[in-house]
Amino acid sequence: MGYALNELANLPIDDTVNFYIFVVNGQYRDPLYEMMQQNFMSIAKSIGSNAVIAVGTDPQAFTSQVARKYAGDNERAAILHRSLPALLITDAHPERLGTNSVRLIVPLREAEPRFGGWAQFFDLLSKYVRGESNEFLNKFEKTENFLDTANSILNIRPGMFGISININALYERWRKKHA
Repeated sequence: MGYALNELANLPIDDTVNFYIFVVNGQYRDPLYEMMQQNFMSIAKSIGSNAVIAVGTDPQAFTSQVARKYAGDNERAAILHRSLPALLITDAHPERLGTNSVRLIVPLREAEPRFGGWAQFFDLLSKYVRGESNEFLNKFEKTENFLDTANSILNIRPGMFGISININALYERWRKKHA
């Protein structure tokens, strides 16, 4: 389902809805936000009837309302504003928001590189909110820093050429990746 809202408070409560996707942008026109607008109807159809995607008729005011309600404190609101344009994905209606409610901020600038294109992004988002796949969430798992990885595998110490390879750490990384 898709909604264009004058106010966040106008979003109807529906007990069959499991996820809410808010398209937030702020003050300026952005090509990434326009990409969401161009695909809004297709996304609304694809996510099914147990999820809602909502956009504001006044993007700046809507973004402020979503930030106040879902980000709350200044630190989280600042993170949301630095991520614009973005999607805020949650499992809670604004009037039923709790401390354990999911709040996933998805900066749109990461959609293409992280998902390999817009079509893949929209497809995995739709499958996630329909409950068919967690691959969308898996794309956001924290990736290890290259230097931390190298540090666990390479031992730099006096010896032959000053470098040795920690085979145990290398095997452990391979095992975890393929588990």
